[in-house]
Amino acid sequence: MTLLLGEPGTGGSSTPSMVGSVKRWLKSDPEKSRDTWSKLAIANSTLENQLRILKGLSENHHEAYESMVRSCSRLTYGKWAEVATNQHQELIIRSLLAARDACLEIRLHMREMGIAAGVPIEPDSQTRLLDATMNMEGVLLAGVPGAGGFDAVFSVVLGDASNAVAHAWSSVGVLPLPVREDCRGVSLEDADPRTREVSAAVWSIQIN
Repeated sequence: MTLLLGEPGTGGSSTPSMVGSVKRWLKSDPEKSRDTWSKLAIANSTLENQLRILKGLSENHHEAYESMVRSCSRLTYGKWAEVATNQHQELIIRSLLAARDACLEIRLHMREMGIAAGVPIEPDSQTRLLDATMNMEGVLLAGVPGAGGFDAVFSVVLGDASNAVAHAWSSVGVLPLPVREDCRGVSLEDADPRTREVSAAVWSIQIN
Protein backbone atom coordinates (compact mmCIF):
# COMPACT_ATOMS: atom_id res chain seq x y z
CA MET A 1 0.00 0.00 0.00
CA THR A 2 1.13 3.53 -0.76
CA LEU A 3 0.03 6.73 0.94
CA LEU A 4 -0.53 9.78 -1.26
CA LEU A 5 -1.07 13.35 -0.08
CA GLY A 6 -2.39 16.16 -2.24
CA GLU A 7 -2.73 19.93 -1.83
CA PRO A 8 -5.87 21.26 -3.55
CA GLY A 9 -4.63 24.84 -3.69
CA THR A 10 -7.92 26.35 -2.58
CA GLY A 11 -6.68 28.56 0.23
CA GLY A 12 -6.63 26.27 3.24
CA SER A 13 -8.71 26.38 6.41
CA SER A 14 -8.37 27.82 9.91
CA THR A 15 -8.01 24.76 12.13
CA PRO A 16 -8.47 26.61 15.48
CA SER A 17 -11.68 28.20 14.21
CA MET A 18 -13.03 24.88 12.95
CA VAL A 19 -12.17 23.11 16.19
CA GLY A 20 -13.85 25.89 18.16
CA SER A 21 -17.03 25.51 16.11
CA VAL A 22 -17.09 21.75 16.68
CA LYS A 23 -16.61 22.23 20.43
CA ARG A 24 -19.51 24.69 20.54
CA TRP A 25 -21.68 22.16 18.70
CA LEU A 26 -20.70 19.45 21.19
CA LYS A 27 -21.93 21.65 24.03
CA SER A 28 -25.06 22.96 22.30
CA ASP A 29 -26.38 19.57 21.13
CA PRO A 30 -24.88 16.95 23.44
CA GLU A 31 -27.27 14.12 22.54
CA LYS A 32 -26.83 14.36 18.76
CA SER A 33 -23.12 15.10 19.01
CA ARG A 34 -22.52 12.08 21.27
CA ASP A 35 -24.34 9.87 18.79
CA THR A 36 -22.29 11.14 15.84
CA TRP A 37 -19.07 11.01 17.87
CA SER A 38 -19.79 7.43 18.94
CA LYS A 39 -20.50 6.28 15.38
CA LEU A 40 -17.33 8.00 14.18
CA ALA A 41 -15.28 6.28 16.89
CA ILE A 42 -16.71 2.89 15.92
CA ALA A 43 -15.88 3.48 12.25
CA ASN A 44 -12.35 4.57 13.15
CA SER A 45 -11.86 1.44 15.25
CA THR A 46 -13.23 -0.72 12.45
CA LEU A 47 -10.76 0.74 9.97
CA GLU A 48 -7.89 0.28 12.40
CA ASN A 49 -8.92 -3.33 12.99
CA GLN A 50 -9.15 -4.12 9.28
CA LEU A 51 -5.70 -2.65 8.67
CA ARG A 52 -4.35 -4.83 11.48
CA ILE A 53 -6.02 -7.85 9.90
CA LEU A 54 -4.47 -7.01 6.54
CA LYS A 55 -1.07 -6.68 8.18
CA GLY A 56 -1.47 -10.13 9.68
CA LEU A 57 -2.61 -11.60 6.38
CA SER A 58 0.36 -10.04 4.59
CA GLU A 59 2.71 -11.69 7.10
CA ASN A 60 1.04 -15.09 7.33
CA HIS A 61 -0.07 -15.46 3.70
CA HIS A 62 2.42 -13.24 1.93
CA GLU A 63 2.15 -14.77 -1.53
CA ALA A 64 -1.65 -14.61 -1.58
CA TYR A 65 -1.58 -11.07 -0.21
CA GLU A 66 0.87 -9.82 -2.84
CA SER A 67 -1.14 -11.52 -5.58
CA MET A 68 -4.38 -9.87 -4.48
CA VAL A 69 -2.77 -6.44 -4.14
CA ARG A 70 -1.35 -6.69 -7.66
CA SER A 71 -4.67 -7.83 -9.10
CA CYS A 72 -6.77 -5.25 -7.26
CA SER A 73 -4.40 -2.43 -8.20
CA ARG A 74 -5.60 -2.83 -11.79
CA LEU A 75 -9.31 -3.01 -10.98
CA THR A 76 -12.00 -0.81 -9.49
CA TYR A 77 -13.25 -1.98 -6.10
CA GLY A 78 -16.44 -3.49 -7.53
CA LYS A 79 -14.39 -6.16 -9.31
CA TRP A 80 -12.01 -7.06 -6.50
CA ALA A 81 -14.08 -10.00 -5.26
CA GLU A 82 -13.93 -11.61 -8.70
CA VAL A 83 -10.18 -12.27 -8.52
CA ALA A 84 -10.19 -14.36 -5.32
CA THR A 85 -9.85 -18.08 -6.04
CA ASN A 86 -9.17 -19.56 -2.60
CA GLN A 87 -10.02 -19.02 1.06
CA HIS A 88 -6.97 -16.92 1.93
CA GLN A 89 -7.51 -14.64 -1.04
CA GLU A 90 -11.18 -14.25 -0.11
CA LEU A 91 -10.19 -13.20 3.42
CA ILE A 92 -7.84 -10.57 1.99
CA ILE A 93 -10.48 -9.18 -0.37
CA ARG A 94 -13.08 -9.17 2.39
CA SER A 95 -10.78 -7.17 4.64
CA LEU A 96 -9.86 -4.72 1.86
CA LEU A 97 -13.53 -4.05 1.17
CA ALA A 98 -14.32 -3.77 4.88
CA ALA A 99 -11.55 -1.18 5.26
CA ARG A 100 -12.98 0.74 2.34
CA ASP A 101 -16.49 0.64 3.82
CA ALA A 102 -15.15 1.89 7.16
CA CYS A 103 -13.46 4.80 5.39
CA LEU A 104 -16.75 5.74 3.72
CA GLU A 105 -18.47 5.55 7.10
CA ILE A 106 -15.83 7.83 8.64
CA ARG A 107 -16.28 10.35 5.86
CA LEU A 108 -20.06 10.27 6.30
CA HIS A 109 -19.88 11.10 10.00
CA MET A 110 -17.21 13.75 9.43
CA ARG A 111 -19.54 15.44 6.93
CA GLU A 112 -22.44 15.17 9.37
CA MET A 113 -20.31 16.75 12.07
CA GLY A 114 -19.25 19.55 9.76
CA ILE A 115 -22.81 20.33 8.71
CA ALA A 116 -24.04 20.34 12.31
CA ALA A 117 -21.15 22.54 13.45
CA GLY A 118 -21.37 24.84 10.44
CA VAL A 119 -17.83 24.19 9.23
CA PRO A 120 -16.55 22.52 6.03
CA ILE A 121 -14.82 19.45 7.49
CA GLU A 122 -15.26 17.71 4.14
CA PRO A 123 -16.20 20.50 1.72
CA ASP A 124 -18.31 19.66 -1.32
CA SER A 125 -15.33 20.16 -3.62
CA GLN A 126 -13.33 17.64 -1.60
CA THR A 127 -16.25 15.22 -1.56
CA ARG A 128 -16.40 15.19 -5.35
CA LEU A 129 -12.64 14.71 -5.60
CA LEU A 130 -12.55 11.95 -2.98
CA ASP A 131 -15.51 10.10 -4.49
CA ALA A 132 -13.85 10.18 -7.90
CA THR A 133 -10.57 9.01 -6.36
CA MET A 134 -12.17 6.09 -4.51
CA ASN A 135 -13.79 4.95 -7.75
CA MET A 136 -10.42 4.68 -9.51
CA GLU A 137 -8.59 1.42 -10.07
CA GLY A 138 -6.55 0.26 -7.10
CA VAL A 139 -7.73 2.88 -4.61
CA LEU A 140 -8.45 1.60 -1.12
CA LEU A 141 -9.03 4.78 0.91
CA ALA A 142 -9.37 8.52 0.39
CA GLY A 143 -10.23 11.34 2.74
CA VAL A 144 -9.31 14.66 4.30
CA PRO A 145 -6.54 14.43 6.92
CA GLY A 146 -6.34 16.14 10.28
CA ALA A 147 -9.17 18.52 11.12
CA GLY A 148 -10.42 18.46 7.53
CA GLY A 149 -11.17 21.50 5.43
CA PHE A 150 -9.53 22.69 2.23
CA ASP A 151 -5.90 22.09 3.21
CA ALA A 152 -5.21 18.60 1.87
CA VAL A 153 -6.50 15.24 0.72
CA PHE A 154 -5.01 11.78 1.11
CA SER A 155 -5.37 8.42 -0.54
CA VAL A 156 -4.12 4.91 0.18
CA VAL A 157 -3.63 2.90 -2.99
CA LEU A 158 -2.65 -0.65 -3.88
CA GLY A 159 0.32 -1.70 -5.96
CA ASP A 160 1.27 0.67 -8.77
CA ALA A 161 -1.96 2.67 -8.78
CA SER A 162 -0.32 5.75 -7.25
CA ASN A 163 0.85 7.21 -10.57
CA ALA A 164 -2.67 7.17 -12.02
CA VAL A 165 -4.08 8.85 -8.92
CA ALA A 166 -1.36 11.50 -8.92
CA HIS A 167 -2.02 12.20 -12.60
CA ALA A 168 -5.78 12.44 -12.01
CA TRP A 169 -5.25 14.86 -9.14
CA SER A 170 -2.88 17.00 -11.19
CA SER A 171 -5.42 17.21 -14.01
CA VAL A 172 -7.91 18.93 -11.69
CA GLY A 173 -5.41 21.27 -10.04
CA VAL A 174 -4.49 19.17 -7.00
CA LEU A 175 -0.75 19.10 -6.33
CA PRO A 176 0.56 15.63 -5.37
CA LEU A 177 3.05 16.20 -2.55
CA PRO A 178 6.44 14.44 -2.44
CA VAL A 179 5.80 12.58 0.81
CA ARG A 180 5.57 8.89 1.61
CA GLU A 181 4.51 6.66 4.45
CA ASP A 182 7.05 5.56 7.06
CA CYS A 183 7.31 1.78 7.06
CA ARG A 184 8.13 1.89 10.81
CA GLY A 185 4.78 3.47 11.62
CA VAL A 186 4.41 5.43 14.84
CA SER A 187 7.51 5.26 17.03
CA LEU A 188 8.97 6.85 20.13
CA GLU A 189 11.94 8.89 19.06
CA ASP A 190 13.77 8.50 22.38
CA ALA A 191 13.70 4.73 21.86
CA ASP A 192 15.28 5.02 18.43
CA PRO A 193 18.95 3.93 18.59
CA ARG A 194 19.77 6.49 15.92
CA THR A 195 18.67 9.20 18.34
CA ARG A 196 21.09 7.92 20.98
CA GLU A 197 23.90 7.91 18.41
CA VAL A 198 23.19 11.53 17.53
CA SER A 199 23.04 12.49 21.21
CA ALA A 200 26.34 10.72 21.89
CA ALA A 201 27.94 12.50 18.96
CA VAL A 202 26.74 15.87 20.21
CA TRP A 203 28.05 15.25 23.73
CA SER A 204 31.43 14.16 22.35
CA ILE A 205 31.99 17.49 20.61
CA GLN A 206 34.73 19.50 22.30
CA ILE A 207 34.50 23.25 22.11
CA ASN A 208 37.89 24.93 22.39
